[in-house]
Amino acid sequence: MPGEEKTEKATPKKRRDAREKEGKVLQSKEIVTAVSVLGTFAALAALSSYIFISLTRVVTDGVSAVGQEFNNEISSYQAVFLKVVTDCVMIVMPLCVIVAFIVIISVMAQTRGLFTMKPLKPKFSKLNPLNGIKNMFSAQAVVGILKGMIELAAIIAVVYGQVESRITEIVSLVDTEPIYAVTYIANTIFNIIMILCVIFVFVAAGDYLFQWWQFEKNLKMSKQEVKDEYKQIEGDPQIKSKIKQKQREMAQSRMMEQVPSADVVVRNPTHYAVALKYNIDEADSESAPRVVAKGQDALALRIIKIAEEHNVYITENRALARELYETVDLGREIPTKLFNAVAVILTEMYTAKGIISNVTEAAGRRHRYGGRG
Repeated sequence: MPGEEKTEKATPKKRRDAREKEGKVLQSKEIVTAVSVLGTFAALAALSSYIFISLTRVVTDGVSAVGQEFNNEISSYQAVFLKVVTDCVMIVMPLCVIVAFIVIISVMAQTRGLFTMKPLKPKFSKLNPLNGIKNMFSAQAVVGILKGMIELAAIIAVVYGQVESRITEIVSLVDTEPIYAVTYIANTIFNIIMILCVIFVFVAAGDYLFQWWQFEKNLKMSKQEVKDEYKQIEGDPQIKSKIKQKQREMAQSRMMEQVPSADVVVRNPTHYAVALKYNIDEADSESAPRVVAKGQDALALRIIKIAEEHNVYITENRALARELYETVDLGREIPTKLFNAVAVILTEMYTAKGIISNVTEAAGRRHRYGGRG
């Protein structure tokens, strides 16, 4: 709800939607920069011999070309120019490939391989000057300014410190061999950059922690949003309750359809009612009386009413009715321990209807040998 304080951590669904639908992931650009710079100079150190030899060859070939005689044809100059460009590209290409690979890996490690164009989609809210002013004074902007100031101060301090400590050697380079002077200057620059890289690594670590805090803060949800999401995933409790009620009504309706075909209903006298069905032709088999309907209170009265309407035998047995209701599931056969008591009731029903059966004999046999149920 608008204006409600967001105090709850983001749910897995919220995080998944932010990543997949909005392209929002935890990412620090300072990490990419620091890793890229470190990788670049590590690659320079590894390729220094190759670069030095290649550059020496390019310079030598260039000097040799200057001393050649040209016939003032444009093709001759083009050939020399193309050769220099090709050699420079071959020198720089390995370094560019390594740096590009490092950048891609550092980005993929943070985004876990996510590639999306959604953050690049134009948003009219970004054109709102009020939002722009607000963003200028946001925590993200303040941290960005602080990072810039720290990096600038680090560059000035490190460069000044290195040059100041080496000022004597730098001045004396005038009287040394060019190759030595170039080597010394290169080593000085390399040391300055490596020190800066170490500083940038700490800056990147701090920026990553800040980006993590900002990312988690932006993903936070209000309690109402958590409840709404739960309803969306699990379903509205009221709707679920209505569905369950409808399912119970359908199940009860199907159960009531079985009452007219029951053989006997055991009641207690209005609190419980259990309808039993037993096929007399299967008395010698392994089958047992089966509960086809059962109910309590108002449902019990409905079962009794339907049984009366269809001339189903009804008997009152408080203890048996309650035990059948509590221990036997709908559609299941009665347990062996209740078979004798039920057999007596079935015998009474058959006697009342003038039907001769071997129910009592079957019940005794099942009780002695332990029938199913």
